Amino acid sequence: MRRFCRRQTTPPPMSTETSQRTIVLSDLHLGRRGSAAQSHRFARLIATHRRVIVNGDVAELHHGEFRSAAEEELARFRELCARSETRLDLVAGNHDPFVSNIRSLTLCEGSVYLTHGDAFHPAIAPWSPYAAAMESAFRKALAESAGDRESEIARLAAAREAAVAEWQALGDGAHISTIASMAVRPHRALAAIRYWRRYPTMARDWASRFAPHADTLVVGHSHRAFVTELDGVRIVNTGAYGFPGRPLAVVIDGRDVAVHRIEMEERIFRLSAQPLARWTTGAVDTAQSQRASESFGADATERASTRRMNAAASASADRSTDVR
Repeated sequence: MRRFCRRQTTPPPMSTETSQRTIVLSDLHLGRRGSAAQSHRFARLIATHRRVIVNGDVAELHHGEFRSAAEEELARFRELCARSETRLDLVAGNHDPFVSNIRSLTLCEGSVYLTHGDAFHPAIAPWSPYAAAMESAFRKALAESAGDRESEIARLAAAREAAVAEWQALGDGAHISTIASMAVRPHRALAAIRYWRRYPTMARDWASRFAPHADTLVVGHSHRAFVTELDGVRIVNTGAYGFPGRPLAVVIDGRDVAVHRIEMEERIFRLSAQPLARWTTGAVDTAQSQRASESFGADATERASTRRMNAAASASADRSTDVR
């Protein structure tokens, strides 16, 4: 990793009004051009919240061209959190599959459930030119699963193997979709549109199986932000900072949930003054047990293909030291 100069970004002091709040973001893809790119842009959001959860794809660790910059920006992001005494939890996605062993989280005694969303479809990203390779790896991993093949733990592990398969097929990094690449390949654009339309239902179906007590589901991955409700479950996709843009943030304060647009002021991200939506999440009758997905990584990382991807991700490969 090349050396870098530390920016002298000084986060604003944390106020007592915001000190207990949790903010959920996703798909930062730090280090990648055309995305959030630089961690210092999140200084204000970090400093005004007690806890930051990045729900997958925090940095572009999956693409050789951007990996070095991604690791540097992720280190800076962690530094910003440490200086603000803000807890950082990283949920792994398909572009940072080894940044953490955590693939899903529950909050508010199980009434809020978070996962990146790449495991909802066996092809992970049906619009990708490597969708067939990912789906093959996903189904192979499920077939070889030692436990229940339809469990959350098995499907999350399979999604990680699919991410490795994309990396291997491409040779050195994941495919990145752009407006130009979609325009010259209309069938891929149609695949993305079909996926976007199905995504809320896929998310609802996943939650009904693996988080039946949750009334709030927070996801990412598809890069298309939305807030909707299906069968009594509120679903939020926090979008992305690149194509097709329009990122959102979920702010949780006690049992109050608010969804804000992410705006930019002087090249620093901030929350919109008024939320797009707000509600109070309910309490479950009995506290859920700790999610098995928090510990599934130990067995999966023994696979040879996974070790190759670990080496590629280098310093970011181990379990996130920020997750307690």
